[in-house]
Amino acid sequence: MSFLKKNMKPSLAKPLIIAVLVIIAIVAGIVFFGAKQNLDSSKDASGQNGEPAALNETGLDGSDSVENVADVEKVIAKWVEANPQAIIQAVANMQQKAMKQRLDQAQETIKTKEGDLYSKSSPHYTPSGYNITVVEFFDYNCGYCKKANQALEQFLKEDKKVRVIYKDFPILGEASQELAKVSVAVNIIEPSLYREFHNALMKSNEKNKQGAIKVAKSVGVNQEKLEKALSSKAEEINELLQNNLSLGSGIGINGTPGFVIGEELVPGAIEVEGFREKVAALRAKK
Repeated sequence: MSFLKKNMKPSLAKPLIIAVLVIIAIVAGIVFFGAKQNLDSSKDASGQNGEPAALNETGLDGSDSVENVADVEKVIAKWVEANPQAIIQAVANMQQKAMKQRLDQAQETIKTKEGDLYSKSSPHYTPSGYNITVVEFFDYNCGYCKKANQALEQFLKEDKKVRVIYKDFPILGEASQELAKVSVAVNIIEPSLYREFHNALMKSNEKNKQGAIKVAKSVGVNQEKLEKALSSKAEEINELLQNNLSLGSGIGINGTPGFVIGEELVPGAIEVEGFREKVAALRAKK
C-alpha cells in the first residue's frame, strides 16, 4: 500500500484516516464483545501464537492513484480480502493482550479482597490440615459449572489438603436467584449438609425454588426449617448474594464458573488436570 502515500491527494487524507479508524473500531468491538474467557483464543489461524502472518499481494496496480473515497474503499476491501488471516491474528493478539491485562489486574485486586473471599459466612469444605484454598463462583443453572463441579469433586477425592469456599453467583436470571437463595439458606441452617446438597443440586436438573427444596430434603435438610429461613432470613440472604456479585465483579469475574486459586483468577471451567497443575504450582511457591 506504499502507492497510497505517493499518489494520495491531501484532500483524501481525511477520508482515508476515517476509513482506517472505522476498521480499527470494528476490530476493537469484536475483541471487546467477543473475547473468550481463556487464552486459547489467542492462537491464530496458522496455529502459531503471536507470530506475524505473511501478507499477500492485493492484486492492485501500484501505479493507480487514489482519487476519491470509493478508491480508498476499494484498496481497503482488496487488502482485507487478500489478508483475512492478518485480521484474525490481530484480533487474537488483542484478545490475548486484553486477557493478560485483565488477569494481571485481577491478581492485584485479589490481594486486597482476601477477607471477603475467605469470609466465614460463605459455605465451605475445610479438610483438616488444608494448605490450599480454592474459591469457586458458580451458578446452578450453568452447564459449565456442573461439569467443573464434577472435576473439582474428583480432584478433592485425590487431594485431601484443599479447602473449597463456595460463592453463589446467580447471573442467569430469576431461576438462578431462586436456587441461590435456597443454597444460602441451607448453609445457614445446616452447614454440615451444605456440600452434599450442593453436589446433589449440581447433578440435578432442578430449575426453581421448589426443586431445590426437594433436593435439600433428599439429603436430610429439614424442609420446615429451610422454608422458615427463606422467609425470616430473606434480607440476610439477599445481602450475602449481592455481596458475592459485587465481589466477583470486582475481581474480574464476568461469567461462570470462575475460580480464585491463591492469588490467581481462573475464568471458565477447569478439568481435573487443571486443578492438579494449579494447586501443584501454588504449593511449589510456598
